[in-house]
Amino acid sequence: MILALARDHFVPTMKTMTCAQLGGPCEEKITGNTPDELMANGMKHLEAAHPEMAADVKATPQDDPKMVEWSKKFHEDWEKTPDSM
Repeated sequence: MILALARDHFVPTMKTMTCAQLGGPCEEKITGNTPDELMANGMKHLEAAHPEMAADVKATPQDDPKMVEWSKKFHEDWEKTPDSM
């Protein structure tokens, strides 16, 4: 977990991205302390709000070129996204 120093205590950092930033169709805010947590929270949102898109994502192999490219872009965007705390 990524940590930030705040008044002599370590606290987890939080980042916020929108569904659209993650490749989805809406502006719902998705948060997470790590890239994996944000992706998992994004998938939960996708399953609840956009189930057909979630099914397509789940059916696509992780080594599919579009998934590889999505992952690369996501991690680059994660690094550029400021902490939301």
